[in-house]
Amino acid sequence: MKNILATMVLIGCVTPVLANTEVDIADRLYFGGGIAGNDLRGDDATGFQFFAGYPLQAKLGKGDLAIEAGYMDSGSFEHRGNFGSVSATGLWGTLVGSWNVATKTDLVVRAGLDVGDDDGVMFGAGLGYALSKKLELRGEYVVRDNIDSLQFNFVFR
Repeated sequence: MKNILATMVLIGCVTPVLANTEVDIADRLYFGGGIAGNDLRGDDATGFQFFAGYPLQAKLGKGDLAIEAGYMDSGSFEHRGNFGSVSATGLWGTLVGSWNVATKTDLVVRAGLDVGDDDGVMFGAGLGYALSKKLELRGEYVVRDNIDSLQFNFVFR
């Protein structure tokens, strides 16, 4: 029930923003994905994520804002003892801010909700480097309720 309510709130916040845009959504939509080194109370696993984003018309000072929604799979954590392996999967949505800090380099920060196995608030920060006008490489550290991730993603615009 908590996951359904969180998803409804996220959709409710995003829908009016997208409905009020005059620009074709497909022209501005971007996609990304990559791998993550995940930590669950000292146990490590390698997982993946993929996402879609949409830049907003709003600004945060000199920074740009976007919304992103995605899917995360933590990979299998091999717990010590008799617990066997566990993993976490789920959908997430975040508001993402980016500020240019050097040529081709942006500071990226995010805050939002994870509505999967590790549901709750999530936030993160990192750097994005523009390899070209259409391709960016991001490195971010993302914190969820139980799982912390060091992520490396490609973003295709």
